[in-house]
Amino acid sequence: MSKKTSQFQLNDQDYILISEESYKIENYNTSKIIKLNDGKKIMYVVDYKETKKGLNALTLVSREDYRISNKGKDLTKIKNAVIAYRGSEPIGAGQYKDTIKKHGKKESDDLLSTILTKLPPFSRSKASQEVTTKMTTGTTTYTNEVVQDWMVSDTKYLIQNIPFEHGAENQMIQADRYAKEIHKKMPNAKMYVTGHSLGGSNASFVLVKNEFIQGGVTFENPNIYPNLSDGLQAKALKGDYRSRLTEYINLNDGLSLLNRHTTEIGRVKVMYDAALPEGVDYSEDSSKAVQFMKNLLNRAMSVNPSLDANLFLEALAGSHGLDRYTFSPNGSVQTIDDMLRKNPSLTTAMLHQLSQSNVHPHSVVAILIKSHVLMNTGRKFSTLTEHNMQNIIHKIEKLDDKVDQSVERVRSRYKQIVGFGSYDQLTASDVDAVIRHLKTEGLENEFYSVKKYDTAIDSAMNMKRWMDSISDDMSELGKQYHDADTALAKNMGIS
Repeated sequence: MSKKTSQFQLNDQDYILISEESYKIENYNTSKIIKLNDGKKIMYVVDYKETKKGLNALTLVSREDYRISNKGKDLTKIKNAVIAYRGSEPIGAGQYKDTIKKHGKKESDDLLSTILTKLPPFSRSKASQEVTTKMTTGTTTYTNEVVQDWMVSDTKYLIQNIPFEHGAENQMIQADRYAKEIHKKMPNAKMYVTGHSLGGSNASFVLVKNEFIQGGVTFENPNIYPNLSDGLQAKALKGDYRSRLTEYINLNDGLSLLNRHTTEIGRVKVMYDAALPEGVDYSEDSSKAVQFMKNLLNRAMSVNPSLDANLFLEALAGSHGLDRYTFSPNGSVQTIDDMLRKNPSLTTAMLHQLSQSNVHPHSVVAILIKSHVLMNTGRKFSTLTEHNMQNIIHKIEKLDDKVDQSVERVRSRYKQIVGFGSYDQLTASDVDAVIRHLKTEGLENEFYSVKKYDTAIDSAMNMKRWMDSISDDMSELGKQYHDADTALAKNMGIS
C-alpha cells in the first residue's frame, strides 16, 4: 500500500506541469491521459468543469486510482485527486483556433473574429455584453472567456479587491462549488489543488474555504487576502493556511505581485527567473488598444498601490507563462534565496529589478534581497582582500630571493675577471669577502634593512587580519540581518 501512495506523491515540477495542462482545451474530456515528466508519471482526467463565468478546471487522479475506480466510473474508490484550475484565457491565435475547433464557427462570427485581432481592450458596449451571454460558437466562447477572466475576475475582483462572497455569482464562487461537488463524488479521496495566475487564486480560495483540501501549490497568482471575508482573514492572520498552501511568485510578474502588500495567505516563495527581463516598453506604443489598457491600469493603480501597470501589460502580452521556472534534482522550484547565495552579481540585478517595479522598498521581499547584498559584499570584500594582500605579502617575501639572486650575479661576474687586467691582484677569496658583506645575513646590509623588511611583513599581515575581520563582520552582519528577515518573512508566510 505504501508503494501505491508513493506513486502519487507530487513535487513542485509536477504541479507546474499539471497547471500547464489545464490550459489545453483538448484535455477537457474524461479519461484524457496527462503525461508528466516525459511519461514518468501518468494521470487521468476523471472530471472537468467549464462555466459561462470563465471557470475551467480539471480533476485528475493517478494511474492506480484510475485503475481501482474502474477507469473513473466509481469515484468513491479514489484515494487521491488533484483539482487544477486554469488561469486567465491566453490571448493569442493558437488559443482562439483551438476554441473554434472545439465549439465550431459560424459566418456571423466573422465580425467578432476581426474584433479579436484588436484585443485588448475589451469593449463593454451593449453588443459586447450580448456576446458574453452566448456560448454557442467558438468565437463567442473565446470572447467570453477573455472578458470573464481578464476584465471581470482579474480586474474587477483582484485589482479592485471586491470580496468574492459579496452576493454575486463569480468564477471564484464557482471554483469553490465545484470542489465541493467533487468532494461529494469522491468522499474517500485526499484532495489537492493547484493553478497558475487566476487559477492559482481560485485554488487558494478553495483551500481556505474547505478543510477537506489537504494541500495546494499555486504559481504567480495574485494574493486573495483582500477578497476574503473577515472570518477567513482572521484565520489567515493567525497563519492557519500556511502548512497547507504554498504560493510561488515572480518579481518580474505583475499578476503575482498583485496585493502582495497585504497579509499573505499561504507560505510564499519567490521563484528564481533566470531571464530577469528588462521589461516591455509601452511608452512609445501609440495603438489605441495599448493606450486604453494603460490608461485603465493607471487609474486602477490609484485604487490598488500594488498594481504595476507595465508588468501587468507584459503579462497580458504573453510574458506570464510557466516556462521560466528552474528546478532542483528533487523537483522543487529554485528560489531567489537559493540563487542569491550562489550568485552575488544577481543581487545587484534583483535590486535594480525591484526599483523598476511597485514592490515596496521596506517589504519583506525587498529586505531579504538587501540582506543578501550585505552578505555578498562581505564575501566579495573577503575574496578581494585575500587575493590582494596575499600578493603584497608574496612580493615582500620574494625580496630576499631577489637580493640573493642579485648577489650571486655579482659573484659570478667578479669571479670571471679575477686575475685579468686591472684585476690581476684580485683573488677569489676577495670576491667571497665582498659577497659576505652584501649578503642579508645580518640585521643591516647594503641593499635593504632586514628590520624594515620584517616590519613590512608584519604590517602586511596585520592589515590582512584587519581587513579579514572587517569582511567577516560584514558577512556576519548580513547573515544576522538575513536570519532576522527570514524569521520575519516566515512569520509572514514568505520565503
